[in-house]
Amino acid sequence: MSAVRRLPFVGATRRLLATTAAPGPSQDGCSSNKSENLVCPQINSHVQAAINEQINVEYGAAYTYLSISFHFAKSNVGLLGFSKLYRAMSVEEVGHANKLASYLLERNGSIDLRTIQKPSSCSWSNIGTTMNETVRMENTVSEALSQLYRIAEKHNDLVTTDFIVSEFFKEQIDEIRTLYLLIAKWRTLEKAPDGAFQLNRELLKKHESD
Repeated sequence: MSAVRRLPFVGATRRLLATTAAPGPSQDGCSSNKSENLVCPQINSHVQAAINEQINVEYGAAYTYLSISFHFAKSNVGLLGFSKLYRAMSVEEVGHANKLASYLLERNGSIDLRTIQKPSSCSWSNIGTTMNETVRMENTVSEALSQLYRIAEKHNDLVTTDFIVSEFFKEQIDEIRTLYLLIAKWRTLEKAPDGAFQLNRELLKKHESD
């Protein structure tokens, strides 16, 4: 993360967006002198497209986690702790998508909602496989965020790079670490006769207010 260039005051930067006038729109909607106007209210068209793509990625992850939650809630599975975990993860991804959309609106951009890809599996019968697929999904989200960061950096949009770092990168790191710890715990329990139910009880207690 040493290569990430951050703006020191996110709040001050956001206020600049509301007060800085764009002196003459170009094809991207910003001043033609983009190297000097780094806080142009009108977002670059390439950055806008990348944010819309990220919104779709976040909704896709939410859709998959909702599918997993429904599986664990079935009466012939009955692992409601796992169901609550994945329901919470689905809600979180929707929140990320909404946060990106709100940011795009702040920058006078347009939101282009796209088709959400169907989840890769509808059975989710193997807990270990499901957890590994969850890690893969989170890595996909992280890679997409990194690509969005690089596009914003390429177009000198330091406001967007700071937004991605401050609002998403740290949370992604924490989320993936939490998943790896959960997988490690499952590996110690999966051979026990009631291993799934032990972990389910822990998850149910953790997410009982969800």
